[in-house]
Amino acid sequence: MKKIWNGLKGVKRVRVRIIVETFHRLIINLFDILFGFLNWPEKKLKIKIFILQDSQGNAVVSPKDLNVAIEYVKKSFKKNFNTSILPYHKQPFVEVLQKTPPNEVLHTKGGTGAFPEEFKITGSFFASNLCGSFYPVTIFIVLDIKGAAGCSLGPVTDYVTVDPNGAENASTLAHEIAHACGLWHHQEKSNLMWRTFKRGDEIKWWQKNIFRSSRHVTYW
Repeated sequence: MKKIWNGLKGVKRVRVRIIVETFHRLIINLFDILFGFLNWPEKKLKIKIFILQDSQGNAVVSPKDLNVAIEYVKKSFKKNFNTSILPYHKQPFVEVLQKTPPNEVLHTKGGTGAFPEEFKITGSFFASNLCGSFYPVTIFIVLDIKGAAGCSLGPVTDYVTVDPNGAENASTLAHEIAHACGLWHHQEKSNLMWRTFKRGDEIKWWQKNIFRSSRHVTYW
């Protein structure tokens, strides 16, 4: 019964977020979907990073391990999208989540295996621990992601996952947040959306339109 309930809640979450995302892109953020390449005016994106604890109650990474990645996000998004990265509700960017997560959450999946997890206990756990609905992006640092160092389901959720290797890599956090804002993988290694750690920090003009019109990227 619990599996069915998790599945129903997952379906509802996905449907609502698709509706909200479409509404923002086509109505509220219509200017940016058309003229986002102008990178004007400045926009804002609020994030919160929760580090999970393993079965022994130890944080999977130290908060200081994320300093480089956070600075990279700030500089990259300001330069590329004229978007300032802010902590949610003026809280610290990083916090250790004081809950014991299920094993499925600590060892989650990436790639095509991630979407079915949204309709299971994994998706329910992440949804119940978001820092806010629709607008902030919540980042969960998990112990392991099968087949990836980070994962995002794009606009259908309000969170991304990153493992310790991804957390300690400068560009992975920025890459996954950009996925959450609607960007997909790019075939050029110089692009922020290249798949591996060897990615660059460049973007195309049309990527600005997509990013800046996301519901996560606001004027307030």
